[in-house]
Amino acid sequence: MRGPFFAAFAALSLAACASTGGGGRGSENFAAFSPLGAALTEADARALEPAFLQAMNAGASGERFDWKGAGAFGWVKAREARLGGLKADPNDRPPMPANLILDEIYETEQGLYALTGNANVRLGPSTERLILEQLLSGTGVNVVGNVVGKPWMLVEADGRVRGYIHASLMIKAPGTELELAGGPRKPAIFCRAYEQRISVGGRSDQWEGVACREDGRWTLKAPAPGAPEKLF
Repeated sequence: MRGPFFAAFAALSLAACASTGGGGRGSENFAAFSPLGAALTEADARALEPAFLQAMNAGASGERFDWKGAGAFGWVKAREARLGGLKADPNDRPPMPANLILDEIYETEQGLYALTGNANVRLGPSTERLILEQLLSGTGVNVVGNVVGKPWMLVEADGRVRGYIHASLMIKAPGTELELAGGPRKPAIFCRAYEQRISVGGRSDQWEGVACREDGRWTLKAPAPGAPEKLF
């Protein structure tokens, strides 16, 4: 059964197919960061494109989408949702809940906080939004974004963005009270990790990466320097 991505992004799939590739511009090469990506012809890139878009727009985590062109073939699997745009390091895109609401502007780089009581973590910055979990009093969290104009914090704990906590339930973490907090105001960017395999010219590559949805289009993000290659 398909996960929450299907309901949230199925409607985007057709729009994405219309806005990415075609129009005389040539297809997006969604294998561009593979060592074999440059070997794809434009026709093979067109064969890959719909599989990539279906996986990213509507695929459940790990759901496989196969494709085959005249000279190459492969598959795409979308993985977990990730938060882009708010961390000081632009390559730091932590995992987050798949349907987290990200339609706010955030003051970034808030630093470490501690919870002053048991706190409900919500899907969006409102008491009317779904409760995702509860974090216990005393838990330390990293505030990746303070919602501008609302008393809500978007928090990260144990390497994952958890959701929103009301600001009244948080104080600066002990020992950090005098540290300056607050960075530029930014929108968040919805990203997804993915896994791909392609075979072309008798060689194959399997790799992982991240793509982010910006200006209505999926954009591949360059891998970290020194990422291993898995040619076979």
